Amino acid sequence: MIYRKALTSELSNTAGGAFTVLFSIVVTIGLVRILNQTAGGRYDTGSILEVVAYTSLVNLPALISLALFLAVLMTLNRYWRDSEMFVWFSAGGLSLASWIRPVLKFTIPIVFLVAACSIVISPWSRSQIQSYRDRFAQKEDVTKLSSGRFIEAKSGRQVFFLEQVDQERGNVETLLLVELKKDGSRSVLTSKKGHLETKPNGDRYVILQDGRKYETDPSGLGASVSDFGEYEVRLDSSPTSQVSSARVNAMPFKELLESKNRKAPAEIFWRLSWPLIALNLAILGIPLSYNNPRSLKYYGQTAAVLIFILYLNGLSIFQTWITQGKVGIYSAMLYMNVPVALLSAYLFYRLMTLNVGHFDARIWGFLTKPFRVAAAKRAEKKDKK
Repeated sequence: MIYRKALTSELSNTAGGAFTVLFSIVVTIGLVRILNQTAGGRYDTGSILEVVAYTSLVNLPALISLALFLAVLMTLNRYWRDSEMFVWFSAGGLSLASWIRPVLKFTIPIVFLVAACSIVISPWSRSQIQSYRDRFAQKEDVTKLSSGRFIEAKSGRQVFFLEQVDQERGNVETLLLVELKKDGSRSVLTSKKGHLETKPNGDRYVILQDGRKYETDPSGLGASVSDFGEYEVRLDSSPTSQVSSARVNAMPFKELLESKNRKAPAEIFWRLSWPLIALNLAILGIPLSYNNPRSLKYYGQTAAVLIFILYLNGLSIFQTWITQGKVGIYSAMLYMNVPVALLSAYLFYRLMTLNVGHFDARIWGFLTKPFRVAAAKRAEKKDKK
């Protein structure tokens, strides 16, 4: 009982430390990336901290799962190195499999936390990031409209230049607008003054007054010039229309189940997979932590890193296949998680029968016998020389 309490305490400390380091790295990388995007005009400078916080929350399922995996791996590896594992084995003849129960007791609450982050918190964070981005795209302030600055709209198909901006009233003076239309024609509008206006449906328009319009044909061989007293040019679509086309990975789980989007099953698979990944990795960490105290070599950490990377790549591959209709959700979960569970069972079997002949060792010996015979013959020839 005391031993299990000590194990839980050490697992908690190790998991907390690992998560703190991983989370700090993610926050730092996210901050640099958000600053770069803010400089490019995708976010408001006043919302940098909020966007960084939401971006960090998006990665919580992966960070918590990795921290749990490292906690089990590092804690039990220390038990092996300090020979404390033999105390466990000698206490009533306990085996390596008896570690599963105390590890699961620590793991199950964290698995539920991973499920909550994956199903609820991460999609909510993505929706908040998208909301910040949409609101900034629709803002009518000087952060996007400033004097002597070129402004892009409609994904670069419209370019504005404003010589002077009235910050309080939102009026502009000496405005130049260049627009590339879908048919290949171009139009250039110049105006002495104008202002921004939002229609009842939420769409934004720039109203040009007392200006002139130059328009070229798609072929570039013809052009026309016209004067106007008032001219309305539509800017970006309204926030409501953008929210209606929200990304699938930002949808609540209930809406995702009802969605007919072809990417919805792949997103459901992604969210439901993380709790299973956390559980599988925690169990796998028990046999991977094995280390012979008399040996200076330990390959468990390298194997753990490779397995985690393969797990992530497998998750992305199966998500793509689900989107393409090559495999279903339940089949993908089986194909991805069952091999890891079988690997854990095999490693448990190998470690619990170290002093017993194994069938796989016999198969390996049979397959490598020709190579060993050839090596022995080459060694014999060298001895004769």
